[in-house]
Amino acid sequence: MADRKLDATELATYQALVTAGTLIERAVTAQLAEHGLTPLQFSILATLLTQGEKRMRDLADAIVHSRSGLTYQVTQLEKQGLVQRSAAAGDDRGVQVALTAEGRARVEGAFPGHTALVRDAIFDHLDRAELDAIREPLDGIVARLRERR
Repeated sequence: MADRKLDATELATYQALVTAGTLIERAVTAQLAEHGLTPLQFSILATLLTQGEKRMRDLADAIVHSRSGLTYQVTQLEKQGLVQRSAAAGDDRGVQVALTAEGRARVEGAFPGHTALVRDAIFDHLDRAELDAIREPLDGIVARLRERR
C-alpha cells in the first residue's frame, strides 16, 4: 500500500481539501481573535454551550484534542473566568468542566460573526445536494480516522 501513488485527481482533491481547510482556519482565527478566542478555545466553549458540562476526557474526545493540551487550554479559559472545573461525581480523579455565565456570553457573542463567516465562505455557495456530497464522504473519513486513534 505504501508504494501506491496518488493519481492526478486524487492529488488535486487532497490539495483542494487541505487548501480550503487552511484558508477557512485562517479566516476563522482572525474572526475569533476579535473576541479574544482561538479556534480551539471557541471549540471548547461551543461544545460546552451545546452539550453542557462535560468530563475533561469526554471533551478532549469531542473536540479531537490531546488531554494534556486540553488541560492547558481549560486552564487558560478558567483564568479568564470563562469555564470552571469541579470534581466529577463518583470519581475522585475525574474532572468536569462547565461554562460560566461570562463564558456563555463570550461564545454567544462570537457566534454571529462566526456563523456569518462560515455561511459566506461555504454554505451560501452550495445547495443541499452539494452539501450532502461533501459531508457524507467526510463523515466516513472522520469515522475511519477516529477508529485508528
